[in-house]
Amino acid sequence: MCIRDRVEKCSTGQKQKTAIAVSLVHDPEVIIFDEPTNGLDILAAKTVVDFLRDYRALGKTVILSTHIMSEAETLCDRIGIMLEGRIVDEGSLAELKERWKQPDLGSVFFTIARAKGILKDGASKAVAAAVAGQDQGGSHVQ
Repeated sequence: MCIRDRVEKCSTGQKQKTAIAVSLVHDPEVIIFDEPTNGLDILAAKTVVDFLRDYRALGKTVILSTHIMSEAETLCDRIGIMLEGRIVDEGSLAELKERWKQPDLGSVFFTIARAKGILKDGASKAVAAAVAGQDQGGSHVQ
């Protein structure tokens, strides 16, 4: 870690770990995390997810904002789907999967985005190709 260094000299992962530690030091009843595993290596990310699951099991409230659907599936009792800054659906994972007839949260998200006209079929194929590592055109999916 970079204890003797100024925070701005720390890596992204070190900054993220520091921010998480600072937010938890006073043992709050409610914690709000925006992308808590952003910038962390896979082992550190698993540690954070495991910790948040344990923290929730202690009766604490964890509010999580994430683009990583597997984290939301693992950690959240209730899920709100946001598109263009608005909550377009919410419910438990089971409720959302049943409502949208999809097997997982990622598929629910993309189905809602298509239904709202935000994600077009061509964009779906570009996303799938980029995820599969087939994007040769230099475009970025954000």
